[in-house]
Amino acid sequence: MNTITKSAPRFRSPSITAIESVFPGKGKAAKAIFRMRRSELELLPAGDARVRECYHAPSTSDVRLHCLDALLETFGIEAFQTRNGTWVEYLNTGDTYAPTIVRMNGHYRIASWGDIAESNGSL
Repeated sequence: MNTITKSAPRFRSPSITAIESVFPGKGKAAKAIFRMRRSELELLPAGDARVRECYHAPSTSDVRLHCLDALLETFGIEAFQTRNGTWVEYLNTGDTYAPTIVRMNGHYRIASWGDIAESNGSL
C-alpha cells in the first residue's frame, strides 16, 4: 500500500487564535498560507507576482511573507538587522509598536518589531 505524506513546514508559526487577535477574521486563511508548500504559494496571485518580479528566484519565506502581506493588507515587508547580526523581517502595519507577523531565526511569531529592535539593540 502506497501512502503519500506531505511534509510539514519546518518552522514555527503563530496559532490561528494569535493571528485572529491581531488580524480579525483572517486567522484561518493566514494559517493556511503558513502550511503551504512553495508550489502552492506560487499559485496565489501575490506569490506568482513576487516570483515574476524577481530576476533571481526569491526564497520561499519571502514568497510566503508577500502572500501574507496581500492577505492581511499590510504595507509591505520590511527588515532590519539586530546588533548580533540576526535579520528580522516583518509585515509593516504602519505602527512601530503594533503587533504584526515577524520572522526571526527562521520562525514566525506575533510581535511588535519595535520591541524586538529595542531589546536587541537596533534602535
